[in-house]
Amino acid sequence: MEGGQQFTWVGKLVGGGVPIPPNTVSANIIGRAITDAVQLGAKRPDLLEAVGIQEATIRNQLARVPGVVLNQLLIAIEVQLGRPAAVLEIGRDSRPSCFSDIGFATRLLPTLYDVIDANVQMQELRQNLYRTSFAEQGEVTPLIWNVLGNDPQDIAAAVEFSVVTYVRLAREIWGDHLKIAGISMQHRPRFDHALYTQYIGVPIAFGAKETAVLFSTEQCRAPSPFANPELLIAATRCHLQPVEWFDADKRLSAFTYFYLWTELNKTPVTLDRVARSFGMAERTLRRHLVEEGHPFRTMLDDLRKQMCDLYKLENKRSLADVAELLGYGELSAFTRAYRRWYDEPPSKGWQTPSRRP
Repeated sequence: MEGGQQFTWVGKLVGGGVPIPPNTVSANIIGRAITDAVQLGAKRPDLLEAVGIQEATIRNQLARVPGVVLNQLLIAIEVQLGRPAAVLEIGRDSRPSCFSDIGFATRLLPTLYDVIDANVQMQELRQNLYRTSFAEQGEVTPLIWNVLGNDPQDIAAAVEFSVVTYVRLAREIWGDHLKIAGISMQHRPRFDHALYTQYIGVPIAFGAKETAVLFSTEQCRAPSPFANPELLIAATRCHLQPVEWFDADKRLSAFTYFYLWTELNKTPVTLDRVARSFGMAERTLRRHLVEEGHPFRTMLDDLRKQMCDLYKLENKRSLADVAELLGYGELSAFTRAYRRWYDEPPSKGWQTPSRRP
């Protein structure tokens, strides 16, 4: 596979499920925004109450909520923190940090073009409140937002959050060397222009015909310093597992696998927690998973092993960090699992993390 083709699994996953309603967002995005806001000092219960959703909902990556909830939440965050540009700050500073985040592996692609294109492919899974498109146009390669009939001002906070997130993604690859020819937004500014420049790093032209970020085509096609073909192939194999189960009509196995994958690093994952997120009784989900040939405990153990394989190949993290990312409360429990998986102690098979950029 070349470029972002490794991430066509997203389209297959979405296509294999129930058609996604228009103007909705992934509940997981809501959860991530709340978590980031809490780190800035916001109160989680107040934010949940402001948008009227439950914890169980936002823990299911495939759950959907009305698109208006995202904009309401972002504005509630700004109000509660008393900081008009809090949304831009969160978008600038938060980033996927491990393989439980679905966008993390895109950083391993060969070029910035591939990285952005792969994230564009994932947008329907994340939200369909608006659409982004990405294609070369001579010396610039514009990333363009289509608000799908929504009033641009009504979803301005959500679009701004998206814009700053894509710019931050590009800066992860090229740092201070990132070249952006310009940024335009359809809506009017929601606060002082200077704050936009401060957090996005580029002056914004408001009230424009379209919302767009103009990247340098030359830089988009240059080899990325973070490209890692071997690790990317390994991550792709892991990502494709739920798609294969969809194809085999093992839908609950696929949904459960995807839930576990995205939640491993957050809170202890239990069958009861998964079942409640799906609106099912625990024993009902257990029975279906057994019937599909993928009992819960076996699936959880297999997924942890696959993720551990990725972290070993990545070679950047300590044993304690990986144990936490795989959902083990104690390092000793991870050590026992490691011995069972690899038939050797971690002290023998785990290399000292290398100092990569």
